[in-house]
Amino acid sequence: MFNKPSATAFLIAMFASFSVAAQKQLADAVTDSDYKHAFTPLDQQHGTRVLIDRFHQTIYTNDEGTTGAEVMLEIMERDGFDTGFADTPLTSASLQNADILIIHGLPNERVELASGETFHHSPLSAEEVEAIVRFVDEGGGLYLSLSHFPGGSGAAPLLNAFSVKFRDGYIYSKAYPSFTDHENGRCSHYFGMSRGDDTLNADHPMIKNGLPVERIDYHCGAAIFRNPEDAVLPFPKGSENHIDGTLNTEHVIYETSDSYAGMIGFNFGKGKVVAAADQGMFRNFIFTFDTDERVYVTITSPDNDNANLFVNMMRWLSPKIGE
Repeated sequence: MFNKPSATAFLIAMFASFSVAAQKQLADAVTDSDYKHAFTPLDQQHGTRVLIDRFHQTIYTNDEGTTGAEVMLEIMERDGFDTGFADTPLTSASLQNADILIIHGLPNERVELASGETFHHSPLSAEEVEAIVRFVDEGGGLYLSLSHFPGGSGAAPLLNAFSVKFRDGYIYSKAYPSFTDHENGRCSHYFGMSRGDDTLNADHPMIKNGLPVERIDYHCGAAIFRNPEDAVLPFPKGSENHIDGTLNTEHVIYETSDSYAGMIGFNFGKGKVVAAADQGMFRNFIFTFDTDERVYVTITSPDNDNANLFVNMMRWLSPKIGE
């Protein structure tokens, strides 16, 4: 059953980067809130405590009430995770009783200058960054989900603290032309990550030791990279990172790399970190275009393993599972 959210207009604006003039346009968005992932929950009473940030402008602070997080929350509950929300700054005290911290979508803050110019800065304070790093170093798990320009770099200070390189913008690869505009060239708004094309790292412990993962559907995102072995979802070699979503002769500021990834996971001190540059890959939205095409490219798709990857990720991050 598909439940129409009260914030359809909000979602259309949120995913406006998937639309191109004279090409197919995003016409509607619904949430598949009754979806129930078929997996076997853990039989151990691990009691992992998950703290979800909604003090900052994450997806959980959406005033319209449509987060697309219902399936994630339901999966965690069935798998024995205890979830709670942080409505105050992230400090050592607020993190004291948590095992995993989720910061899902962290846009930067836009500042308007008197000249008409703008700049962006992170909503995270230096004290919060230090508290989070110490939390992970002492054994906690962190899931950090990002977006793309202009709202992607809100977590930049935290990424820097974990030695994660971040390139805000949009990824483009000739191997994955945009599904909204094949002819004119747009940044690649859809990646079907799989083992067959080397965009899914089957040797990463999150995949190797968990539920089966053969294909991951992934929307457009920024570029992140660290050590090669940290890549869970590496982008194709030679991928380009553009500051906006267009490819044209006037747009010359971009970077090319063989090391970009859409998701990474690594150990840090006694803890673990997962960072992803697509905040939609685990959310339960379904898009309808003006061509009447319905696109399931998130956690409820019957043709991907996004839900299995989410289960694996949460179990891998927990310091209480597998002890």
